[in-house]
Amino acid sequence: MLIRKEDFPQVALSDMNNIHSTEIDILNSLYEAILNYMEGKVDIETVDRLFDDFLNDVKEHFSFEQNLMEKYGFFAYPMHRGEHDRVLYELNSIEKLWKEKRNPETLKDYLENQFAPWIINHVQTMDTVTAMFLSNFVHTE
Repeated sequence: MLIRKEDFPQVALSDMNNIHSTEIDILNSLYEAILNYMEGKVDIETVDRLFDDFLNDVKEHFSFEQNLMEKYGFFAYPMHRGEHDRVLYELNSIEKLWKEKRNPETLKDYLENQFAPWIINHVQTMDTVTAMFLSNFVHTE
């Protein structure tokens, strides 16, 4: 397990918390598959499928937040969007490397040392402020 859900920060909007929770599940499944692939317990197609699932989920996650920020005129939208775009660029680069080299260590290293710390920090900072702002307009359960 890369990130324990109990340790993951919560924000003021339940829809965002739900999206984050799903993403942590997908991220952890991908991470476990990489470890299992490195031990010869699963095939490369399993890692491919879970990596695709993870990439699609991140894109949907970012799109959901960006749509709300645009709809309600979030003051820091350009900065938040820029951070999403930066991470998507990184993920596209990692995906390209993965498809070219099939090196599980590169993917594992990125998830451990880049994505996991980033997502926790991003939620604690940008998403927390964003959710507080959006909670004035969006009421979900």
